[in-house]
Amino acid sequence: MVSKKEHNLRSNCPIARGLDIVGDHWSLLIVRDLLFGKHEFREFLDSDEGISSNILTDRLNKLKSQDIVAWVYHPESRKRKLYYLTEKGKDLIYVVVPLVRWSLKYHPETAEIPVQRIAALNKGPKYFVKLTLEALSRWESETGIDAKAAATRL
Repeated sequence: MVSKKEHNLRSNCPIARGLDIVGDHWSLLIVRDLLFGKHEFREFLDSDEGISSNILTDRLNKLKSQDIVAWVYHPESRKRKLYYLTEKGKDLIYVVVPLVRWSLKYHPETAEIPVQRIAALNKGPKYFVKLTLEALSRWESETGIDAKAAATRL
């Protein structure tokens, strides 16, 4: 359940407002998973961080209410959903990438990242963002998701 305090703006500071929306422990990890190819509830649960199903449900609902995440029924079963990032959600890549680069710079001994992503990051953050967003666009096309049209139906 979302606390009453989470619904109130803490201040008019843009950093505080952003943290009100995605500053909890789990929201950016869900965004990360969506950016890098996870789209089903079970896949989020299988992430290394070990989110519980009730917290995952809560955060997905919070992100959906903020128009960051949307979903469609899975083509194989209406009992399953495919989650994806809206345009607003995709823009969080510009928050996630600097955080990744910061972690790799100051905590290289514990930061783990797949080799192909390190290679892309080494070519520069713009290249990394472009590659990631292109992969999302391909997945949306293959899945039949029109993210812009879906955003207008929310």
